[in-house]
Amino acid sequence: MARLAPVDPGGHITDARGTETNDSATRATDTAGAVAPAPGWYTDPSGLPRQRWWDGTQWTEHLHDPALEAYGAVAPTVIGPETPVYSPLIWALTLLPLISLGTLVVSDPLASTFRLEPGKPAFIDPVAVLSQLLDLALYAGYVVLAYFDRRRLNLAGFVRPFHWAWAFLFSGVYVIGRSVVVRRRSGRGLAPIWVWTGIYTVTLIVGTIKVIQVFSSVMATMPGTVTGL
Repeated sequence: MARLAPVDPGGHITDARGTETNDSATRATDTAGAVAPAPGWYTDPSGLPRQRWWDGTQWTEHLHDPALEAYGAVAPTVIGPETPVYSPLIWALTLLPLISLGTLVVSDPLASTFRLEPGKPAFIDPVAVLSQLLDLALYAGYVVLAYFDRRRLNLAGFVRPFHWAWAFLFSGVYVIGRSVVVRRRSGRGLAPIWVWTGIYTVTLIVGTIKVIQVFSSVMATMPGTVTGL
């Protein structure tokens, strides 16, 4: 990784907290004769609010989030390039709205749970009922997948990842929050956001078309409405 060594503007070698290092035994000298800082955690030269490991000669891919430090204790697990940020759980959670999109495409926008027809008693439309039950099942699926995905992130070394309970509000809340937290701590993990955003955008477009169809049908049945224009 071709980045400058962690040296402050005054030329002093500093540790992760910005304290000048005076111990000559911990310093190294490169081939040009310049003094290099000792191995340790330093502010990430990319500018992100995290620390990157300097091995004494170059930057490595190992990252640490100082915000995870509590009461002077640093989180023991280091997130590295080999740490997995994706799993079947997050992809299932991200792609699950495709089921809702499919039912929206094939559904009748004028169907209702309780149908009223002239001269006939009211009855329940089974298709509409099944659609509502499917929505409830998908909602439960979002929450369950978020719960187990957060557990998997904990096992992978992510300390205090985005909480699964946000999925109770909306599936997209967990997908977005989880991806942002993982991206901050590992430098990767935003793909689910873009996939979910694409699916949600298509769903909004289809839903808008369905609403226009319903509005047009209602207007056509109103007395005095001119049709055929």
